[in-house]
Amino acid sequence: MSQSELCKIMGSFLQKIFGNEVVEDIPFPEVIPHTHDGQDSPMLAPSSIDTVQIKAGAINTLSLADNSVSSEKIIDQAVLTEHLNALAVTEQKLAVAAVATDKIKNGAVNAQKLIQSEAVITVSAQIGEAIVQSAHIGVGVILNAHLGNAIVTTAKIQDLAVEWAKIGSLAVGNSKIMDLAVSTGKIQDLSVSAAKIQDLAVSSAKIDNLAVTEAKIADLAVTNAKIASLAAGKVTAGQFNLTSTGYMSCPYGGIKIGYLGQVGGVGMYGIAANIGHGIMLNAGGSDGYSRLWIDDSANKPLCMDFNAKDRFFIKASSGNDVVRFYGDNAWAGGFIDMLVPFRPVVRSASEPSDPVQGEIYYDSNPGQGGAGGRLKIWNGYSWHIVAWLDDIV
Repeated sequence: MSQSELCKIMGSFLQKIFGNEVVEDIPFPEVIPHTHDGQDSPMLAPSSIDTVQIKAGAINTLSLADNSVSSEKIIDQAVLTEHLNALAVTEQKLAVAAVATDKIKNGAVNAQKLIQSEAVITVSAQIGEAIVQSAHIGVGVILNAHLGNAIVTTAKIQDLAVEWAKIGSLAVGNSKIMDLAVSTGKIQDLSVSAAKIQDLAVSSAKIDNLAVTEAKIADLAVTNAKIASLAAGKVTAGQFNLTSTGYMSCPYGGIKIGYLGQVGGVGMYGIAANIGHGIMLNAGGSDGYSRLWIDDSANKPLCMDFNAKDRFFIKASSGNDVVRFYGDNAWAGGFIDMLVPFRPVVRSASEPSDPVQGEIYYDSNPGQGGAGGRLKIWNGYSWHIVAWLDDIV
């Protein structure tokens, strides 16, 4: 019999008297059985259970409520590597800059660990010298768009690393070539075509003396447009090679040197000038000038001009004067001095219709003044016959 049942039986016989009054019996409170099932167990007082009262292994994973263990409940270094499941630590669980270089095992990051569809971005300061070798880079992996401006210096290019086939047409501009960087020995014969050289791109200062030989110049390659005007300093001793009818000409005055034409079927060669233009025999100085030209008047006479001393000599090869001419306003005299026989023009038909004073002509049949022809002189008013010696004696 339980204690509660016993109390009920005895309570039916016993009465409690308090102050001459009968007090109704109050039964003991019902004690709820403790089942330890987590449902019928009564609540415990605060701080009534400490770690000593908890049996080792009594609390397992199932005994912990969800989210009941916070980061404050975990002591430092309590969670070890072997406590983590594979792939348990995701990218979201890593703090910014949490994975340092010394946390990555050598050889741990290989090509299979890199995402093939995305680029790996880095800067030159993060790559040590000689870390990335050419064998590590696939063919066609590094494109022009991946290289910054001026990122590849000459120190990074090995000798003979850049071959001719790797350089595109017009890829190397003039500004990329240093003065005297390309020597004659670096240029193959016929490798530089005319289309690769801009007009006026190669100045005279860029060409060594005797560097361009005749064999390097194609036939008809040098046109008139490529030849500057001829200067006196560019002409040396020699001769002009012209054909039998070839000549050189000047635009002003029609000066020609070489073949001039034919006279009586014979080719004439020399220096000629058009009508109205002359040939200067003395360019000037203290003795003046002398020139010879064909005047452009109606009869186109041959003219000679002496501006300082008006005189004209015809000399023999011995140096002696043969003929000396002086004009009316000559430098010395006003006469003609000839050392050769003088024979005037014979006019047998009629006398000159417009004679000038001092004009002489020979009349073969004067009809007066004696037999035979006679010499006549115009004195300004009339003709006077010159008498022969036999007419006087």
